[in-house]
Amino acid sequence: MERPGEQVSLIIPVFRDADIVLACLTSIVEDPGCHGMDIIVVDDASGDDTPDRIEAAGFPGVRVVRRDSNGGFARACCDGWSRRDANRPIIGVLNADTLCDAGWLKPCLDELDRNEQTGCVVPSILDNNDPSVLDSAGQSYTSFGWGHRRANRLPAEELKEVSEVFGPTGCCLMAKVKVIEACGGLFREDLECYYEDTELSFRLHVGGYRTLHVPESRIRHRISTAYDSIPRRRAYFVSRNSTLLFWTAVPRSLWWSAIPQRAILGILLLVKSMREGCLVPFMRGRLEAWPMILKSTSLRSKSARRLFSKHGFSEIRRVSRSE
Repeated sequence: MERPGEQVSLIIPVFRDADIVLACLTSIVEDPGCHGMDIIVVDDASGDDTPDRIEAAGFPGVRVVRRDSNGGFARACCDGWSRRDANRPIIGVLNADTLCDAGWLKPCLDELDRNEQTGCVVPSILDNNDPSVLDSAGQSYTSFGWGHRRANRLPAEELKEVSEVFGPTGCCLMAKVKVIEACGGLFREDLECYYEDTELSFRLHVGGYRTLHVPESRIRHRISTAYDSIPRRRAYFVSRNSTLLFWTAVPRSLWWSAIPQRAILGILLLVKSMREGCLVPFMRGRLEAWPMILKSTSLRSKSARRLFSKHGFSEIRRVSRSE
């Protein structure tokens, strides 16, 4: 009988933090359910000894892809996607700053196998410092263009049943290769980082596929800041990519209520960027989104609309109080 791991190519983008990466890989290879997995570690031009140390560890099934220049999370994942084992039906993405609980993989694959329209699944992502608390249970999205971690900071035990969610997060997802191929590929490379998983979520909806949260599968997130260590970079990409998706993916019928709410969100983000000294990249992101908007295909769908979060601003306040 084929083991769960033998069905999967797993992409792990890496940018420095060798000790964290090695701990993540150890948690995978020590899990019997992951034996036989094809693990593609994509080093995004770390510029240090990170890829050398990963190769020297000699983990079974691990391949290291070395990028010549840093291109961001989405490009690193796409490099891994292009190098996947073509004979494996499942593709996965996993953040390097995670630790996988034993037995996490099989429940995900079981749900993917259960229904033809299930294209993607996500586990419960737990806060490694307090595993009773969720970091995310999939992704939520509001009609005014805010993508955020579903159930962030809620007790993990509150979500016990498999449920449909708006979409996956880049922290950990498992998907059918044929579904990702049908939807145009893994991530849109020019988004680089932030909202690349939201864009994939919209494409899954357009294709008629569901994303499910599988609470039986558990990953612990240590929340490294390898891809989030430059506030100006974050301000630019969040501003640009969120603007792109709002105007290309939110149904026009919702604009009458969504645009005023988005204006309020924009003011809040503007103030935040000023406080962090990131006003220029924030404004540049807003402006540079428009050429992309004019060239982009519409991602609007009724399927996505029905799963939009109705509590966006209350979620913003709740998460802000908990941080």
